[in-house]
Amino acid sequence: MKGLNIVIVEEPCLSRNVLLKALRVWGYDCVVAESEAQAWAAVKGCGEPRLVLADWHADFLECDEFIERLRANPAFQGTFILGGVPRGAVGAIRRCVTAGADDCISRPYDLDEVRLRLRNASLVMGLTPDGPVFPEE
Repeated sequence: MKGLNIVIVEEPCLSRNVLLKALRVWGYDCVVAESEAQAWAAVKGCGEPRLVLADWHADFLECDEFIERLRANPAFQGTFILGGVPRGAVGAIRRCVTAGADDCISRPYDLDEVRLRLRNASLVMGLTPDGPVFPEE
């Protein structure tokens, strides 16, 4: 959906590159942050509506702390937070949501799941998604 600004907080990896390419093809504006300082700068510089996809196990960031700080800051109350959790990681979804994430998505990313989560996030944020979830390609 055009208009939704996405901040991806994740280390360089193949799955992130595939995700980023797909998001751009789908018409999303994306910024990538590869350090905690970049993450905060990206979130602060990103316009609304804003979605942050934070890798739960990024080596450079304590994700639960990052999410808690986002939630505590009134300037980011409208931000939708999506935690990227490793598939099968015991307790990761619970910790992520407890920290304040609105939703979680399994990594490595399944692009159909990404499309569905982004559409649902848009609806929660009061946006009107363009067209079907899975347009014919």
